Amino acid sequence: MQECFENGNFRYYNSDGSPMQIEVPSDKYDDAVKAMQNRIERGEIKGVKNAKDIIRKGNVTYEQAKNIAKAGTIESLTYDAVNGIKIGAYSGGISAVINFAVCIWNGESFEDALENSVKVGLQVGGIAWAGSILAGQMTKAGLPGTLKPVSDTIAKTIGLTKGASKLLRVNAVTGLATLAVMSAGDVLDIFNGRISAGQLFKNLVNKGAGLAGGMGGALLAAPLGPVGMLIAAWLASEAASEVSQAVTDEIIEDDSKEMCRILEETFQDVAFNFILNKDETKQIADELSRNLNSDTLKDMYAANNRSQFAYNLIAKIAETVVEGRKHIYLPSPDEYINGLKKVLA
Repeated sequence: MQECFENGNFRYYNSDGSPMQIEVPSDKYDDAVKAMQNRIERGEIKGVKNAKDIIRKGNVTYEQAKNIAKAGTIESLTYDAVNGIKIGAYSGGISAVINFAVCIWNGESFEDALENSVKVGLQVGGIAWAGSILAGQMTKAGLPGTLKPVSDTIAKTIGLTKGASKLLRVNAVTGLATLAVMSAGDVLDIFNGRISAGQLFKNLVNKGAGLAGGMGGALLAAPLGPVGMLIAAWLASEAASEVSQAVTDEIIEDDSKEMCRILEETFQDVAFNFILNKDETKQIADELSRNLNSDTLKDMYAANNRSQFAYNLIAKIAETVVEGRKHIYLPSPDEYINGLKKVLA
């Protein structure tokens, strides 16, 4: 909200003097409305009494948008720690853009992805969104940008009827067009299918202890010759494994189940925050399973915040995976107009 103001005045107005619509992440909507309402009551924005009239709730969270922007796989959508998330030289809106990209990544056709993106744009931004898509085209066609009402201008520009204009004014799309994400159950099934619970952790700890014990025994028995070294290594390894097993059974078993529960919950959070599809989720689960060695688990167990440790571990893998997604080039204004016409028809 702060970025919408300069020297105590709202920065973004349409050519007819009305304030532009501001899209915000779905999880920041309530805070954004409160912040904007405070600005309105201080007289920092003209022509608005209710913040909800200009604040539009996107259908992606801030974390989802940030993770996709950081991956750099969508044209013009960028992120940096100072300026946050930006989409340059494009009026489609972040929710509409991300929905288009996710549809393509999930294997949908360009036409279906475009239609879904239009529905999201209309739901989030309404008439103002459709008007922003058409603004450049109206200028090219010689139409004045201030024609009223906007819905009639849109209908005229894309060759629709007054009935379409009325539809635009009422509600262009019935039902919220939501972002398609994997269900928690599907994510959980993938996690459980590739990462066992306490037994995996037990085996990792025991294997590490046995290997270390065997190496130590072999070194101590070096003066006894090759046969003596092998026997000593075997005995030391067995002894170390027995000690480790006792420690594991007594201390680690319950803790390992707790760590697995944390990993499981965190895995679902990462899948949601990176908007992973099924193949990506499987890929990350497999890589995570390979990375869960004894040292990693011990570090997690000792961490002050195990959930944060787990998130960082899984998110690091997810970042690599999403960076390999197909690069998305956004639809042109003409293509969006065709998509808009199809949806309204």
